[in-house]
Amino acid sequence: MIKIWLALIVLVVADCAGTLFLARGMKQLGAVSTATLKPQALVHFFWSAVSNSSLRLGIFCMTIMFFMFISLLSWADVSFVVPATALTEPVNMLGTRFVLKEHVTPVRWFSSVLICMGIYLISYK
Repeated sequence: MIKIWLALIVLVVADCAGTLFLARGMKQLGAVSTATLKPQALVHFFWSAVSNSSLRLGIFCMTIMFFMFISLLSWADVSFVVPATALTEPVNMLGTRFVLKEHVTPVRWFSSVLICMGIYLISYK
């Protein structure tokens, strides 16, 4: 069971880091407008995205998260793994508040508490 919880922690950290890196990278690139996107602009945006270190780190972290997820599915029941991955939501909330400096409403904080309570319940035997 320790292996499963350690893998879940790695998954949560990798997912949250990936999300934060991707969000930061996209904020650095700016808004994408598909209505006025010409082929030259698409190539420029693609090159900017590929050369953005935050986006590359985000993709790397998401890759780690994916492999941890499929590993967890081979070690534990789906009825535990899928709901337990919801732990990424409260951790993402902390990251958006303290790393990206975004405003998080009290309702969202409360929803994070509910998620944590749900994860506790599914892990209880």
